[in-house]
Amino acid sequence: MLIVLGSVKGSPGVTTLSVALACRWPAPGMPLVVELDPAGGDLGSRWHLHDEPGLRNMVATARYGPLTQPAEWSQRLPIGVDVVVAPAGQTAAYTVAAFGAAGPAAVRRLAATRPVLADVGRLDPGSPAAAFLDKADLLLMLTRPQLEDVRHLMVVLPALAERCPSVQLVVSGAGPYDAVEIAGYLETEVAGTISHDPTGADVLAGRRRPVMGWTRRRLLTAARTLAVALASAATEPASAVQVRA
Repeated sequence: MLIVLGSVKGSPGVTTLSVALACRWPAPGMPLVVELDPAGGDLGSRWHLHDEPGLRNMVATARYGPLTQPAEWSQRLPIGVDVVVAPAGQTAAYTVAAFGAAGPAAVRRLAATRPVLADVGRLDPGSPAAAFLDKADLLLMLTRPQLEDVRHLMVVLPALAERCPSVQLVVSGAGPYDAVEIAGYLETEVAGTISHDPTGADVLAGRRRPVMGWTRRRLLTAARTLAVALASAATEPASAVQVRA
């Protein structure tokens, strides 16, 4: 299953949600988080990781064959999540653009063996990461319940839906509008809501050490609920998540 996660306004926490979903994904199957944000990766800085093995190694491998050796391009975070880190800055834009040709099909084949969560950051139809929508089973767009965020999302949703017919929303944080209102306004299903939880976010970003019971924090509990729903949908032939070749 290939799930692309993105946003269109500000930084509502796409990378944090990607790691949270992978951390709380139900067994069997350990998801892989792939940073495909053209603006640059954050996981390397947050967790003090080297850029390699990482996205550049993944791109090079995909040019010549299938992605069958995770040790060549992925690293494991101390919280047990496998990640493919993107470099920071403009280098990431070049790397993601270079991956646009062979990458979507290669990642799609990889996603047939394990769930892949592709963090594309701020997504618009012109983003080099948009090529991965053509092979995605589901696009999750993260938004805050604020009018300006929702209106920006409304503008780009039709173009995104042309590339990935299965688009759902994740509402993050507090605001004047609830998930039902946002779903109605955008005529798009809300897959889940994420509560404001700075402590949980700090653990997922490597800024705070996990303590006993940390996976029961609000952010991690919400991520578990969403992860279970996504994993269940992937195994149902008639699910709302459309599996694409």
